Amino acid sequence: MVEAKFKKGDYIINRTSKCMGIIKSVTPKGYYAFKEYYGAMFDELKEEGYELQINYQKFFDLCTEEEKEKLDNIIKQKKG
Repeated sequence: MVEAKFKKGDYIINRTSKCMGIIKSVTPKGYYAFKEYYGAMFDELKEEGYELQINYQKFFDLCTEEEKEKLDNIIKQKKG
């Protein structure tokens, strides 16, 4: 299994697709489970626990403080 480069609580972003998420955990089967995940393509928040195979971590980086704030604002707006 590929080693996880992100940990619980990390804010991550795919700068190409603009998708962002907050890591909830790494599952035993090798998936990142998200506390929050914003899919930029359809401008939607996925359900809590949305999972992404760990192999896709190569497309993600840690968010900057500005990007974290942007994700927090998106979550606040979407959840009302």
